[in-house]
Amino acid sequence: MIVDLQVVARNRLAETITGGLSFPSKMPCPSWGISAARCRIGSVLAQREGTVCHDCYAMKGTYGFGSVQAKLEQRYRGLLHPLWTPAMVFLIRWEAEGYFRWMDSGDLQGVGHLKNIITIANHTRDVLHWLPTREYGVVRACADEIPENLTVRVSAHVVDAEPPSWWPTTSTVTSDHEPGMGICPAPEQDGSCGECRACWDRDVANVAYRLH
Repeated sequence: MIVDLQVVARNRLAETITGGLSFPSKMPCPSWGISAARCRIGSVLAQREGTVCHDCYAMKGTYGFGSVQAKLEQRYRGLLHPLWTPAMVFLIRWEAEGYFRWMDSGDLQGVGHLKNIITIANHTRDVLHWLPTREYGVVRACADEIPENLTVRVSAHVVDAEPPSWWPTTSTVTSDHEPGMGICPAPEQDGSCGECRACWDRDVANVAYRLH
């Protein structure tokens, strides 16, 4: 890893390989993701009314711009690069101050993808990582390897459904727009996380997001 980090630090190679990080105004940290069109489970759910993916936020608005999709596709292709993992370690060490979000668009591409993220988390122990995913099988395959600084939230597939019971940290989507305990407070905070860090907190069993 030390030698690889020295390689990706040169000539902005880490950004070229990974497509760089995003800096969403809502969140207190950088993030990384790929096109939602690359979702494996999500692409199936998107065809079904009543699912969380049916009207996916990452398939509309600014995500539809050609330049944005080109960047997301660059990130997807970067997953195949042998130096993707050290490149992400380098960028997170350089850019993240305590927190990082995975998959602000798209989802895990397989067991190898999650194992690489686990390696990255293990090499950035001063950062709390949050990874939402619908890839249940991938999470189960890596369950015993996930470090304490990586909070994986398996997401319910259907709006207003109960959270998955087989995993300790989850997320759901509710059609109830009223604020309440365990519900993301961003709508009351100009769309921002503000001081809330529930998504990254392993002691918070479930975070509910309001349908939008």
